[in-house]
Amino acid sequence: MAARLTLFFSLLSVSLFAQFASPISWTFEQRHLEGDEFELIATARADAGWSLYSQFTDEGGPVPTTFYWDEGAHYERIGQTTETGHRKEGMDELFGVNVIKFLSDEPAVFTQTVRVLDYGQPITGEVEFMCCDDTQCLPPTTEPFTFSVEAPAAAQGGAGAQETTIPESSTASETPLTPPAPAEAAADPTVNMPAEEVMASHRVSLPPPTEETPVSWDFLVEEMGGDRYRLSLTGTMAETWTVYSKDVDPTIGPIPTEWAITGTGGVEPIGAVTETADHLKKKYDTTWEAEVAKIDGGTVTYSQTVRAPNGQVIEGDLTYQTCNDEMCLPPRDLPFRFDPTTGTANLDGITNGESDGDPATVAAATPNITDYAINAEPVASCNIGEAATRGQSLWTIFGLGLLGGLFALIMPCIFPMIPLTVSFFTKSGGSRAEGVKGAALYGFFIFLIYVLLSVPFHLIAGIDPGILNNIASNIWLNIVFFVVFVVFAGSFFGFYELTLPQSWSNRASQAEGVGGTVGIFFMALTLALVSFSCTGPILGSLLVEAVSDGAWPLTAGMAGFGVALGLPFALFAAFPGVLNNMPKSGGWLNSVKVVLGFVELALAFKFLSNADLVGDWNLLRIEPFLIIWMLCALGIAAYLLRLISFPHDSSKRKIGPVAGLVAAASVLFAVYLAFGFTKNEDSGSYESLNLLSGIAPPVCYSYLNPCDCPQGITCFKDLDAGLAYAKEVNKPVMLDFTGYTCVNCRKMEENVWSQDRINDLLTEDYVLISLYVDDRKELPAEQQREVTRLDGSGRNFLIDQVGEKWHYFQQSVFQHATQPYYVLVSPDGQTLNPPVAYTPDEEKYEAFLRCGLEAFQGLK
Repeated sequence: MAARLTLFFSLLSVSLFAQFASPISWTFEQRHLEGDEFELIATARADAGWSLYSQFTDEGGPVPTTFYWDEGAHYERIGQTTETGHRKEGMDELFGVNVIKFLSDEPAVFTQTVRVLDYGQPITGEVEFMCCDDTQCLPPTTEPFTFSVEAPAAAQGGAGAQETTIPESSTASETPLTPPAPAEAAADPTVNMPAEEVMASHRVSLPPPTEETPVSWDFLVEEMGGDRYRLSLTGTMAETWTVYSKDVDPTIGPIPTEWAITGTGGVEPIGAVTETADHLKKKYDTTWEAEVAKIDGGTVTYSQTVRAPNGQVIEGDLTYQTCNDEMCLPPRDLPFRFDPTTGTANLDGITNGESDGDPATVAAATPNITDYAINAEPVASCNIGEAATRGQSLWTIFGLGLLGGLFALIMPCIFPMIPLTVSFFTKSGGSRAEGVKGAALYGFFIFLIYVLLSVPFHLIAGIDPGILNNIASNIWLNIVFFVVFVVFAGSFFGFYELTLPQSWSNRASQAEGVGGTVGIFFMALTLALVSFSCTGPILGSLLVEAVSDGAWPLTAGMAGFGVALGLPFALFAAFPGVLNNMPKSGGWLNSVKVVLGFVELALAFKFLSNADLVGDWNLLRIEPFLIIWMLCALGIAAYLLRLISFPHDSSKRKIGPVAGLVAAASVLFAVYLAFGFTKNEDSGSYESLNLLSGIAPPVCYSYLNPCDCPQGITCFKDLDAGLAYAKEVNKPVMLDFTGYTCVNCRKMEENVWSQDRINDLLTEDYVLISLYVDDRKELPAEQQREVTRLDGSGRNFLIDQVGEKWHYFQQSVFQHATQPYYVLVSPDGQTLNPPVAYTPDEEKYEAFLRCGLEAFQGLK
């Protein structure tokens, strides 16, 4: 491979290199952060079709982009060089290996943070890079650079980016540098341009982008003096979404973005509104079948200076439309308002706090509930973060729903619907083709009914990201589920019957007689209603498991359930003659009911355990929970072996081969549960049972062998104490956003953290801080405070519980609301690498931990 590459580059260098200028142009600039710290920024722009390769390209592939810094005592580097741009990772046909490269549709930006010790000497070095297009590669090239950093006092106010001269020998000298944008068109509204002094800044932000609201907006007001105010609205788009430019022809179709100042009393705009975006393009749009100007991802900023004499209130609104490749959302009006007399900025109903007048201090609309300076931007990218691994859960939940639907087919109140289906479609008459068409429609209606059950969860606007977590961990709701499951168990045992109100079933049954499509629909509805007492517990379990992740997982689960239930019944309807000889509901179905009764009873204590953990009642610890489950397993065996009986049992009930096998499996399961009382000498608690991870209480929640943290790891449950200890021992921190009722959290603790390599890392190299988002203990009065909700409604709510504090902290800083969620940070709050969520793959989780450790060591 090396020989082929050498020959390849040799040929190219002879035949091509002398004929073309480099397709990569470089610009270099610097940005002051604070004190003596600066960001040195290298920006590479590629000609159309050419690509630049990442710093983290594997060996055996193209030459990675590498920065060589001339060392000296006049400065020191902080952390590693970060990179951003349109990254693409995958198999490269030219090299035959997996590569990471930056595409030409947006610049590749490399940033290195430094601390300057002597401003009299420049910071110099060179960057080596290689570029290719789809058919050829140019030899590796070096680009020298020089950063002449001025002391902050000479930076004229500051944080603005300063362009750095490129040596005359640079390839970038062939491409003129883009002149700096006017102050009003700054792409980053938080940067104070040195051309004009800013007296004070006021800012308010909307929550991060979501599926329902794919653009998040930030409103910045800068006081320029002399009754002048510079207003900026910066929109950040979710991936794959676009916003249309203000210059779009409105007759084409999409709504152009419009900015309007509507204040009265002498308020007047100064100059035109500016539009600044990195990805503003004019290209053919398949949606509108015309060329349109749009911002294709990233951010866009609209700015205008306004004069407001005598403290007049400035009001206005921004109208925009956003689309992706599949759909367009209706145009949205975004009202904004600023009161100069109080310094109050308001955006879409959300108001900031009063500014302190310091341009460097901007009042946020969603203040951090803690006082910790956490930087959520990772300094390293050596692992795949949570965002890249999310989405698989929808298929998982669809599969669980599918299994639940298949299991429901043998439930005693669904099985009798089979002969009813046969009767309905036998009487319908018609040709074979009409029968198959009606059967397909029948199966589809069954599927549709279950999917429609999830629709209300999509239609509820303004849901707080924490409300679904609160539902899943609500004490009284879990008690209700416990009672419901116990009641269902009693019904399955035959102590009483549960039926829907007769009027409900009658109305649906009467509608069946209409015939045709309507009749088939009501036949499907009758199936759903009559089978409620059997499918209710399964759907209830699915709802409880999926509700903490939002509406789409619930829809996926319902869709899987509907497919599993609808497809077999469609076949039953299509071939009714095959089913006439199937056994009717009888003794064997009663045995199924009793076995399910024991299962329901065992599952009921899962919900009671949730309530006990969240309520901190200390009643249903691991020992009684395992004993109850052992009794349920032994109860199944005793029933099937005719040692006990229930009201509806036949006196002629026999022990068949299937009953014998299930009884034997139940006894073995009870023995397996007994191993849960085996003590783990290393952790000092019980051995974890993998099959019960997330179902049983944590093994540390014990009467006989209690422990504070999983797997004997020393942990903190308070952020202050944990960070203080991390600073003392100079170790990185793992923030573990978890919950008492979080099933996947227990699976990670008991199945992944128990592995020796991972346990050693968490014990020896990290400080573990576990933050329980469903901890219902009340906060001390001095820690309680009112904050703005993160649902975009503009309403406030009081954080008065420990779990609410940590959940709001997770959402406001890291923009995630699910658990588990693991974040590696330095003791001073710098995020080390991309966080991850549920990661059952031990090797990936170990790689995540080692990546963070390497990043931390690079900061030293």
